[in-house]
Amino acid sequence: MRPILILAAIPVLAAALAGCSEPRGEPPETRPAMSPSQSWTGSMSPSAGLGVLSDFRCAPDENGVWRGKATLRNVGSSPNTYTVQFSVVRTADSQVIGVKKQDFTVEPGESVDVAFPTVATSSSSGLECQPSVTAQPVSPAPSGSPSP
Repeated sequence: MRPILILAAIPVLAAALAGCSEPRGEPPETRPAMSPSQSWTGSMSPSAGLGVLSDFRCAPDENGVWRGKATLRNVGSSPNTYTVQFSVVRTADSQVIGVKKQDFTVEPGESVDVAFPTVATSSSSGLECQPSVTAQPVSPAPSGSPSP
């Protein structure tokens, strides 16, 4: 039964990955929001869970500057520090052309806008932008420590 599950997952993964690439010259602002299954494509740790990154948009402008943005939401019940990374990669060989990464601490039920004005600069064809999210629980302040 295991080979059937693997074969069934291949078209789903291919369709999700296809949603990450952008046509050349279309700025991120004009791209429609992606479906939830496409919004988190990339490597997302199990601790981040599904649905934490939505409205992912990443594309080059007319000058070849790749810009990206998304909404990060803490769907959990405790504060988390999320590391969000956008990577522009060559689809033929997975070579990384550019990467931007930033940490965000988000309270439960809250969301923040993520924006990277420059992920990479390249006018080459065959590139795509991939998001990645990992999460770490926020450590409570040690007891007895002074408050700021």
